[in-house]
Amino acid sequence: MTKWLKINRKRNNLEVATAVNALWLLSLTIIYHDVVFKEKSNMKKILLGSTALVAAGMIASAPASAKIKLGVGGYMEQWVGYVSQDDVGDADYSGIDVKSDGEVIFKGSTKLDNGMTVGVNVQLEANSGGDMIDESYMIIKGGFGEINIGSENSAQYKMQYGPVAYGIGFNSGDQSAWVNTGGTISQSGHYRAPLGSTNVEANGVNDSERLTYYTPRVNGFQLGVTYMPSSSEDSNATPDRNAVKSDYVSVGANFNQKMGGMSVKVSAGYGTVTDAESGAGADSEPQATNLGLRLGMGAFGINIATANFEDTGAADGTAIAGSITYSSGPMGISLGYLHGEREGGAAKAGQSEADVFHLSAKYSLGNGVTWASTLGNATYTTDDATVADDEHRGTYLVTGLKVGF
Repeated sequence: MTKWLKINRKRNNLEVATAVNALWLLSLTIIYHDVVFKEKSNMKKILLGSTALVAAGMIASAPASAKIKLGVGGYMEQWVGYVSQDDVGDADYSGIDVKSDGEVIFKGSTKLDNGMTVGVNVQLEANSGGDMIDESYMIIKGGFGEINIGSENSAQYKMQYGPVAYGIGFNSGDQSAWVNTGGTISQSGHYRAPLGSTNVEANGVNDSERLTYYTPRVNGFQLGVTYMPSSSEDSNATPDRNAVKSDYVSVGANFNQKMGGMSVKVSAGYGTVTDAESGAGADSEPQATNLGLRLGMGAFGINIATANFEDTGAADGTAIAGSITYSSGPMGISLGYLHGEREGGAAKAGQSEADVFHLSAKYSLGNGVTWASTLGNATYTTDDATVADDEHRGTYLVTGLKVGF
């Protein structure tokens, strides 16, 4: 009798879990429809509702037998390069330089008895003079898709297919680390903004606390929706929506499929922000859009992407970037170009344009170690009448090692 009671209780628990899971799967189907066809004001409720349903499914399941065990990974890049550029006033930026970038990443996951996976990801900056934690967030995955909660990039940013580069980046603002205008021509807005990248975020905000849902990939298509209360990072303070911009909403979508002998990847993204009632955040609702395309044919690849900022103030502008790649076995070559713009403020104050060319090569040395080099040229120009020297140009040759662990 005791054995029968245990079996029956286990069966009942399983039936409850199955019923709850079926409920939130049905609800997520409705949520997917709402995300696509309703206005952004409903997206916050949709995401919160989907999270609550997933939580209900987790509660209904029996606890997993093992706790999460964190693993350690990450990357390190060390670069040595020579830069040649004209003096900027009394400043001389030409010469040899050494630059570093790296992160130590702690992550782990566990699978619950109902089939859902719960994981964590914490990224520690290896080279930072400020905030040492880059991103930290929780991951919940299952047949319904994936939810990210915490400090992480948006769906618009993560789902974008930008140009491929085999050396230092030219679509991420890395060129500003090698060619310096000394502040005479604005380099503000290189990262996540059109002056230096097609990988953009609404209002240029990055790594703030947010909630993101990704659908399963179906026939090559996937959709992602992100809600972020405010631009605050590493803060649990409730935003005053009358005083600061708030309720950031972004959508990303992409398609990834093989068609005959060709690999096709297409992406699109849109993000916007609600303005404040008064103060610096009033009377503007920044918008960010981006598009990307990658085509692969055997060893060759063609990549192009564009991005645009509107109603963001001085950072408004458009970027277009593209690259051609060739890879065979451990080696690869890429040729890339980016044109970025920053409109500036009144009377073109802070206005600037960037034109960047990169010829890069890589060679895998095995065991996660890759040698890479870039020959690059970056030119910054401005129509700002207050700037005496309206052009700065620099050429750089950089080589280094990328190590993944």
